[in-house]
Amino acid sequence: MNFKTIKKGNFASTGEHFSYSLFFLGQNILWAFIGYISTFLTDLGIPAAKAAAILIVPKVWDAVNDTIFGCIVDRHMFKNGQKFMPWVRIGTAAVGLTTIAIFIIPATFSEGLKIALFIAAYLLFDAAYTILDAPAFAVTTVMTSNVQERTSIIAGGKLWSMVGAMLAVVLIPMIRPMVGWALSSVFFVLVSVVLMIPMLFTVKERHSDMTKTKESPTFKQMFAYLKANKYLLVVLLALLVLGLSSVEQILAIYLARICFNKESVATIVSACVAVSVIFSSAIIPTLAKKRDKFKVLQFGLIFSIIVDVITYFVGYGNLIVAIVLIMLKCVGLAFYQVIIYMLIADTVEYGTYKSGTRAAGISFALQCFTAKLKNALVNSIALGALAVFGFVSGENAIQPAGVANGVWMIFCLLPAIGFTIAIILLSLTYKLKDKDVQTMSAYNNGTITKAAAEALLLKDYGPAASR
Repeated sequence: MNFKTIKKGNFASTGEHFSYSLFFLGQNILWAFIGYISTFLTDLGIPAAKAAAILIVPKVWDAVNDTIFGCIVDRHMFKNGQKFMPWVRIGTAAVGLTTIAIFIIPATFSEGLKIALFIAAYLLFDAAYTILDAPAFAVTTVMTSNVQERTSIIAGGKLWSMVGAMLAVVLIPMIRPMVGWALSSVFFVLVSVVLMIPMLFTVKERHSDMTKTKESPTFKQMFAYLKANKYLLVVLLALLVLGLSSVEQILAIYLARICFNKESVATIVSACVAVSVIFSSAIIPTLAKKRDKFKVLQFGLIFSIIVDVITYFVGYGNLIVAIVLIMLKCVGLAFYQVIIYMLIADTVEYGTYKSGTRAAGISFALQCFTAKLKNALVNSIALGALAVFGFVSGENAIQPAGVANGVWMIFCLLPAIGFTIAIILLSLTYKLKDKDVQTMSAYNNGTITKAAAEALLLKDYGPAASR
């Protein structure tokens, strides 16, 4: 299939590719720091069971907040002709300030006051992160009209997001014990924002005038888009399942403290995991060029399931052996965290093809909500499981017998269970092929006719909506 009629101006520059990747390097340093929020709460002296409940409360508001914001993004065009980048600029400043607001809560306050301040700060952070994250992903749909290049942009962003996250999980256990949570948050926020700034001024929104006109849908059209976009809902459900079972980062410090008897071991574990995840992320774009990206995802998940089970039975008695197995088991993290976001971008083209409405804003707002929901719930799941095994809160608390084995069981078997459920769900329901998505994109952007698109599709997806 040849789409040479796509204009050269519809491709992003090398500088845009670089600044987009740099943005996610910074963003995920910050996101990784937020990932330690459960440890922060228990270090404040809040019991694990209460901390688990606290993290769920804001999600009620989140469901409303993210959906409303997605609708606003799809319906609003700024005076400068942009739909997404102004929101990213606003969100970058807001998310930094609200992150610091969470981690400056003093441990000396009463439990009730600490909980109240945390919920207020966390709600503000949630809103700020939505303003930042959903448009940052959605902008890839207007940076270029070429699906292969879009895949490359997303892959680059996710690769460097992995680098950012892994840098953070290596550095946090080193820096936090020395300066505390408050000063650590200031340091990591400053680093993050500096890295995110270049994208705010370099990334361009480009598409044909026809496409931009399509991207101001009514609420009725957006509802029709979601109703027609069955693959979006499948991918979001899979993202939730995968995220709920990925407890490695959350349990890293607990694993080091309780199973290996020294918090600094978390740095060693995180560094080794970083090598595994970054290497896997780097080779995914190459694999995706040779094989359909969904097949690549299946391979990564199956590999990790097998190693997860082996790791559990080998145990944590030998630190070196445990670290090697942890490195191998975390390969699947990279595969799902990179490819799942590519699949969401593909579902935007499918939804547009089926409904005639382009609603990237609501798609990525729902992705943002799902990511935050799984982030909160996985913290609650991990903390709830720790409570079941008798975990005692407090930074230097002595843990009763059985807690170490419980931490190891959660760390190894929960990912294996979640990945198994996700791969079954996706294998049974997700049928989009890479070549078909490119055909849909060409039709959505007016490059080919409806008859030509339906003739080129490898699978029967039903009739396309008229442009």
